[in-house]
Amino acid sequence: MNMKISRSIVSLLTGAALLATAALNAETIRYQAQQGSKVKIDGTSTMHDWTVESGIIGGYIEFDSNFPLDTSKPTGDLKVTPKVEVSIPVSSIKSGKSLMDEVMHDAMKMKDYQKIQYTLKEMKPKERKAGDPLVFDTKGELTIAGVKKDVDMVVTMEPAAGNKLKTTGSKTLKMTEFGIKPPAPAIGLGLIKTGDDVKITFEWMTARKEEKKTASAQ
Repeated sequence: MNMKISRSIVSLLTGAALLATAALNAETIRYQAQQGSKVKIDGTSTMHDWTVESGIIGGYIEFDSNFPLDTSKPTGDLKVTPKVEVSIPVSSIKSGKSLMDEVMHDAMKMKDYQKIQYTLKEMKPKERKAGDPLVFDTKGELTIAGVKKDVDMVVTMEPAAGNKLKTTGSKTLKMTEFGIKPPAPAIGLGLIKTGDDVKITFEWMTARKEEKKTASAQ
C-alpha cells in the first residue's frame, strides 16, 4: 500500500513539474490597439433611428504562445484565457451633430466617467471549419457611466495583413442597465424620447508588439 501511495505522489509531482515547465516556456504575445478600429452604437427614438460612432478603441490583448491563431487548423480547447483590456473615450463617440453629442455625453455622465471599459473573463472556442475566422463565446465585465456589468458576447478573430488581428462582435444592451436614463430632450415642437435598447458593434484592430532588441556591447 505504501509503495502505491509513493508512486502516486511521484506521479503527481512529475505532472506538476511538467505543467510548471510548460508555463515557464510559454511565451506571452501582446497585440496592441491600432488605428483603423471603429465602434458604432445604434438606437431608436420617437423621431428617427440614430447612430453614433468612434474611431478609437484602445487597449491590448495578451496571448499565451499556445493560443490557436492559425485559422487553417481546428481551434481546440484554450489552455489559458487571453488577457484583454479595452477602453473607449466617451468624448470620441459622436453623431456629427453637436447638440445630440452634448445630450448623449451628458446622459453618459462623461464629466465623471470619461471611458467605456471592458475586461475579458472567459473565452471558449465555437465549432468552425478550417480556414474560417476564429469564433469564441466570451464573458467579460463592461463598465459604462461607472456601472460595471457582466456581458456575454460572440467574438470573431481573424488575422490581417501586417501582423495584425481583427476582432469583431456586437451586443444589444439597455441603457438603464448602466444607470443611464434614455435622453428625452425637448427639441422643436415636441418631446423626443429615446429607446432604452442600443446595439453596439465593433471592429478592433490590434498589431503584434515586437520585442525591442538590445544592441550588443562593443
